[in-house]
Amino acid sequence: MKTVALLGTGLMGGSIGLALRAKKVELRVQAYARRKDTREILLNRGIADAVFSTPAEAVAGADLVIACVPVSAIPQLIYAAKPGLKPGAVVTDVGSTKTWLAEECNIILAETEAIFVGSHPMCGSEKTGMDAACADLYENSVCVVCADLDTRASVYKVSQFWTKLGCRVVEMSAADHDRIAAKTSHVPHVVASAIVLSTFENSEKLKALIGTGFRDTTRVASGSPEVWRDIVGTNAPAVSDGLREVAKRIEAFASAMDIMDLDRVEAMLSGAMEAREHLLASMEPEAIHHRVIAIDGPSASGKSTVARNVAQRLKAFYVDSGAIYRGVTWSVLKSGVNPEDEQGVIACLRMAKWVFPEVDGKMGFTIDGMDPGEEIRGEAVRENVSYIARIPEVREFVNSQIRAMRWKGPLVVEGRDIGSVVFPDSPHKFYLDADPEERARRRNEELRATESDTSVEAVHQSLQKRDEIDSTRKTAPLQVADDAQVLDTTHLTLEDVVEKVIQAVG
Repeated sequence: MKTVALLGTGLMGGSIGLALRAKKVELRVQAYARRKDTREILLNRGIADAVFSTPAEAVAGADLVIACVPVSAIPQLIYAAKPGLKPGAVVTDVGSTKTWLAEECNIILAETEAIFVGSHPMCGSEKTGMDAACADLYENSVCVVCADLDTRASVYKVSQFWTKLGCRVVEMSAADHDRIAAKTSHVPHVVASAIVLSTFENSEKLKALIGTGFRDTTRVASGSPEVWRDIVGTNAPAVSDGLREVAKRIEAFASAMDIMDLDRVEAMLSGAMEAREHLLASMEPEAIHHRVIAIDGPSASGKSTVARNVAQRLKAFYVDSGAIYRGVTWSVLKSGVNPEDEQGVIACLRMAKWVFPEVDGKMGFTIDGMDPGEEIRGEAVRENVSYIARIPEVREFVNSQIRAMRWKGPLVVEGRDIGSVVFPDSPHKFYLDADPEERARRRNEELRATESDTSVEAVHQSLQKRDEIDSTRKTAPLQVADDAQVLDTTHLTLEDVVEKVIQAVG
């Protein structure tokens, strides 16, 4: 990515330009501003490197286009920019609602080769306009990036961009975002406004008793009415459902007070206090940036067993990336698609519905409601998984799913490119290896439990084939991350390796 275009340079857009400059991110920033004096300010403040009077000019040659205007104005702005979009450009936004916007933008971009990926950096200010823009607006804020099957390859690019600005990125579908954002942002804003409106009748008498409680509770009601009209208007069903749920809770308090059931009131207040502490604790930066231990290595190097034991010792979630690739392979074979037919594999992947439940400390998965279980360990899957795993779209899908798991808690993730590609920022990277003969012996011992005709020689040949494919593929080849600790497990016991990893992690 070399160039980013800003369509809108108020608080959000202006802060993007300032943040990129402050963090010395080497990206050319192009910006659209209708007024000449605004364009001059953009250049003078260092928000943009080049400014233009039309959206189409501003997006010319840009790899990433960011619409930074109210939600309802975004489709019209992207439509105006459409003639200037280059093939392969990724278009995103900073809007607070996502489903409606994605539908509108996908219609607009249908005849282009540009791709829309929704974003929502959850930060802001009661102040608006370019004068309020600041370089640290996005620092430590959560940014939702809408990960849908059709945009997997582009989602990672958008996530990387927001990470460079200091955001903590979480990926989810547009529908999930709107449902959750209604409860955590949109409904609280409307409720705060309702509280303020309820004071109008006696506002003069109330002024003398206005304290921090009222100010804290109603602070968000000072937000721009025009902006919030757009937000609730484009997420109306979820907001109205949320308001009705709040109304039920308020009615429950009122009913308890009517009959002086103060025990019931205290129980509800206690529940609210505990729930709030739990919710806010989960949003602390140290909790969100959960520790990731990346364990890479070739087949039969011992990484799976080591990773499971390390996860158990550290009370972390164990993630087997290889199992997910095997799951994709299982799904492809079950659908009758040739594993060497890349387009067929991609189509099969996009049609499947994946769910990743937590099962006994391990991240599991179901595909179209089915758990493949031990079938992913069968010979057919084993012999074809390398063909599947080399496809870039498959790797993007698996990687994005694993990155999203980071928000569930500390992870121990094993695979072949976890430290080099999936979590390159993790300080805890390990690469396990062993002599080829020892690896073949280990894998043969595993297979003998289910396959009577296996042999060390046959397994050795299979591992050599797998190593060659993994090491020579164009996308994320098997390699040792620069800062990974290499452990030769040939002559080490399981306990020895686990202990070395835990001691290194500290």
